[in-house]
Amino acid sequence: MLIYGFLICTGIAAAFGLYVLSETKKVYEKGEALSARLSLGWWITDGAWSALVALSSFYNLLPLQIGEAFVLATGLLLFAAGFILTVAGIIEFRSLRKVSAMEVSNLITTGIYRWSRNPQFLGFYLTLLGLSLLGRSGYALLLAVIAIIYCHDYIVKVEEPYLERIFGEEYRAYKSRTPRYLGIPKKLR
Repeated sequence: MLIYGFLICTGIAAAFGLYVLSETKKVYEKGEALSARLSLGWWITDGAWSALVALSSFYNLLPLQIGEAFVLATGLLLFAAGFILTVAGIIEFRSLRKVSAMEVSNLITTGIYRWSRNPQFLGFYLTLLGLSLLGRSGYALLLAVIAIIYCHDYIVKVEEPYLERIFGEEYRAYKSRTPRYLGIPKKLR
């Protein structure tokens, strides 16, 4: 019975997330920043999806038959690395309005953004995977994989074209020297 509740909540969260994505595409195609309402939609989407992963792990939905020591060590490592990357990305923005895409005044290329164009997304991915492993939940792992695919698709098809429209050659140069997720910038290779 519990699984049905999770399936319903997952469907609602997915539908809401797709709505927020479609509205974001419209705003970005105009070259505008997000409204407070739309930004809140993203916070709700990410929070709801994270809660679904955490609760699925807590209730061990669709248990994975993986050794406990391995998943605890790997899960904690992924969760900690994800948390650190997310916080580092947020700190570098120095503004909740910028983090929430409500203000796009300048391209951030310093700090963690020197090594990754998307440290917050990478941190989100790792955190969700870590939570999934900690709970040894197949359902949580499935939700984490769906989130990763969804966010990657968003980055490639929505966010990167928007940033190219807004920042032009500056963003294209940044994109050519800095890995999408994590790596050594081309200048340092």
